[in-house]
Amino acid sequence: MKGVPGLLIAVALAIAGGLCNWFYMAQKSREHNLIQFVGVAESGIKQGEIIQHGNLMPVDIPLRYAGRLKEVAPTYGDISAVVGMTAYRDFQAGELVLTQDLKTPPNNDLKRDLGTDEVAIWVSVNSSGFMPQFFSGGDEVSFIVPAIGPKQPSSVSNPGQPIDQPTEFIGPFYILALGNRRGTADRARASGMSMGAENVLAIRAKKVSDTQFDEKTQLLLSRLRLSGNQALGLVMHSERKGKEK
Repeated sequence: MKGVPGLLIAVALAIAGGLCNWFYMAQKSREHNLIQFVGVAESGIKQGEIIQHGNLMPVDIPLRYAGRLKEVAPTYGDISAVVGMTAYRDFQAGELVLTQDLKTPPNNDLKRDLGTDEVAIWVSVNSSGFMPQFFSGGDEVSFIVPAIGPKQPSSVSNPGQPIDQPTEFIGPFYILALGNRRGTADRARASGMSMGAENVLAIRAKKVSDTQFDEKTQLLLSRLRLSGNQALGLVMHSERKGKEK
């Protein structure tokens, strides 16, 4: 009888060892079940270059870690979607190519981005306080306009010197283009686009009838007219804010 407990213990240890070995092999099997993504070869890629097959290489990622990555990066089986693209930025050796890197400068036909009740209008922005490289088509902005009201009197200490008029925001408005640029500045440069007049914004405006705009557009045009169509200041809205459609 003394040998029975020992035998049972040996059997239990054998089963436990088998289970541990199975678990270890299962883990290793999953790690070696790989999926290939598109990576950049050792030569790297310079901004403005046409991406060739030789600029790319497969990058192996264990399938267990690739679930979320497949949502933001093309697999090596889709390399044809990358070859022939113009690099809009520098790519370093070993870097993964992401889906967002495959975007090209959008078509410059504004009419394709307008609904049946929408039109494009153009507004000049004060270039002394405006950095166009931080804006692109699709951003939401509001315009800084002079507030309506009586002019403020001069201060006692500075007679004859008018006090700055109060201002207010009108918006938000959806940018269609800055000058002739609709995409980001880096993609426009990489595609060889000649950019100009980026302080003139094409914005989307809604109509409520054949002869009238919506309230905020009417208000903006009214303030522009009262100010003698002067260039306006600009406010950028957060990306977290829902885009106006």
